[in-house]
Amino acid sequence: MTGPLPPEVSLSALGPRTRIGTGGQGTVYALTEDPRWVYKEYATRFVDDVDVATLNRFVRLAAGAGPDAETLLGLAAWPTAIVRKEGVVRGFLMPRVPDRFRVRIQLPRGPDTVLAQVQYLLNSDDYLLDRGLHIDDRMRLELLRDTGEALTLLHRLGVCVGDLSPNNLLFSLDSRPRCYFIDCDAMRLDGDSVLAQAETPEWHVPDADAEELATPATDAYKFGLLAVRLFAGDQQTRDPDAARRRLDRHLVTLAGRSLDPAPHLRPAPQEWSDALERSIRRTPPTAPPRRAVPPTGPEPTRPDAVRPDPVRLVVPAPAAAGPRRAGRGWGLLAAALAAIAVMAGLISANDDSPGTPYRAGSGLPTGLVRQPSYPPLPTGIPGLTRPTGSSAGVTGLPGLPLPTRLDLEKLLPLARPCLFSDVRVGSGLNRTSARTKSSVVAVRGFLCGINIDAPRLDDRSRTQLARAATLTKNGPFPVATIIGVRTATDGSPQVNVVFDPDGAGSSAGCWRSRLSLVTDDDGYHVGSISAPARSYCP
Repeated sequence: MTGPLPPEVSLSALGPRTRIGTGGQGTVYALTEDPRWVYKEYATRFVDDVDVATLNRFVRLAAGAGPDAETLLGLAAWPTAIVRKEGVVRGFLMPRVPDRFRVRIQLPRGPDTVLAQVQYLLNSDDYLLDRGLHIDDRMRLELLRDTGEALTLLHRLGVCVGDLSPNNLLFSLDSRPRCYFIDCDAMRLDGDSVLAQAETPEWHVPDADAEELATPATDAYKFGLLAVRLFAGDQQTRDPDAARRRLDRHLVTLAGRSLDPAPHLRPAPQEWSDALERSIRRTPPTAPPRRAVPPTGPEPTRPDAVRPDPVRLVVPAPAAAGPRRAGRGWGLLAAALAAIAVMAGLISANDDSPGTPYRAGSGLPTGLVRQPSYPPLPTGIPGLTRPTGSSAGVTGLPGLPLPTRLDLEKLLPLARPCLFSDVRVGSGLNRTSARTKSSVVAVRGFLCGINIDAPRLDDRSRTQLARAATLTKNGPFPVATIIGVRTATDGSPQVNVVFDPDGAGSSAGCWRSRLSLVTDDDGYHVGSISAPARSYCP
């Protein structure tokens, strides 16, 4: 394929391709017919986890960033087109890494040309000399400056890097910008992620259990960590004083503030700009040193270049499931449904109003009420068993007529928010997988609960109930759409859901939350939810 990229392409249209890399989430292929682009294909186990709606927004950002679009594509391997196979999203296209972000390096196995990952620079001068890499303090300062400017642009566009580490940041020794981001689908756009957020070992924020991942504050922390380790030549230190020998004291102070455990006290990367420019002007370039001895010894320990498996999800996994506490609305609904046939029979048997008498099997009296047309009743609502029989009455009780749908709305106000709501599966998700089907059932039960102010949650903490109350207050929601399903560390699904108060896919007014599911003998149900936020409607 050649020419401009459409927002979505078929896998078969890519033509011949060659595998050029494999990571924890998938495989990257070069396109034989168009070397400008490479294709990242998600591993099979991640296909159902991809938040397709968010990946679509990543692609649209590259096309709609205006004057920033060219800059964005010049500093990041940004997703530019979604790739589908038989309708299911399998991966995406992104620009091929420019050649200037590759480097010839002396490795123990011999010389090789590799991606210029910043991890190579976080080592001692002797290591750099042995590997044939020359980088002086001026280059380090320029790399830090360009990385800070790139982060400032990304934050302005609503993007947070999240897993900012030397594995997914590249450097250039010969031209600006000196930085280039890869693994961009692991970033976060306006608070949403394509896959669950992860942190590279030794590049985690200080309190990973309490601080939300992939925010401007976590990027600020890791930018400070990069500055310290780049000038200390140490891949593990978190002590700003370790960089004091080579780093300007004002920059050391900024690094110390960036590593503050309190997120709101960390300076944004743009606050480094003036101090970096002053330091660059005062730091002349230096000639490369001569290597006195050939390289010996093993490679220093450093994080694996392959992206690690997630070590923490954005939404904390719910606590171990204990006995479930039923919400008050479920008891009301079950009792009312059990009594509805009796109520209908009593009303029809005791109706002494004038007019045509109601006879079993005759349906609604003609001329009084026009029978409305409704779609079929949904199935799969927890605790609801649909009655069987015919218009002549309940099987075995011919004198007891079945209530009509109109009867349900008149006799049971609580039934409408549950019976007449719908759960949909977003485009690109595998609708036939057992996990998706189980998720639909769990979301339907939760949707019914919030619509009748009786949320079904395993976690009944004040925070969780307040989050559910936010949805109830802005409902009822006739439609909920599952736009992403991912896997938690314990193997249970986490479901991204958009709740639509109009049910018509309007452009505004929807709410979004991530539902963490847990399982027991009855199947999946909702354990906890993330804080609801206003969202576009699918």
